[in-house]
Amino acid sequence: MSLTGNKKSGFTLAEVLFATMALSLGAMLLYESFFISIDAFNYCADYLNIASFADEKMWEAQDSLSRSGGADLTETGGILAALGKTFKWNLSYGLIDEAQSLYRIDLVVSWKEGKRDERISRAGYAIYREKK
Repeated sequence: MSLTGNKKSGFTLAEVLFATMALSLGAMLLYESFFISIDAFNYCADYLNIASFADEKMWEAQDSLSRSGGADLTETGGILAALGKTFKWNLSYGLIDEAQSLYRIDLVVSWKEGKRDERISRAGYAIYREKK
């Protein structure tokens, strides 16, 4: 009998540990990328659903300031419950050029996404023209 004929083949402990480490690292990276993409999708879905609300509020504010110079603009904040979430919005405006009655309008919509605070903002301008 020769010594080469009785040789047993198999994996060493170092090879098994290295393969386990490589597979674990790959699984962890897939797990992280999956949850990052889910967070991005949730933000985009919320953004798309709230963007029309924000645009409508900006249009209302611009229309009110253009017609009455801020006398009719009474609603400057509130809470919107939609999609199982609570969205807070705040509208502010200020006169930036008194000679031309130019107003700057800022709208911020914010909500909680897990532990993070998310927000979108809009800004616009309106000119009040007195009717003669």
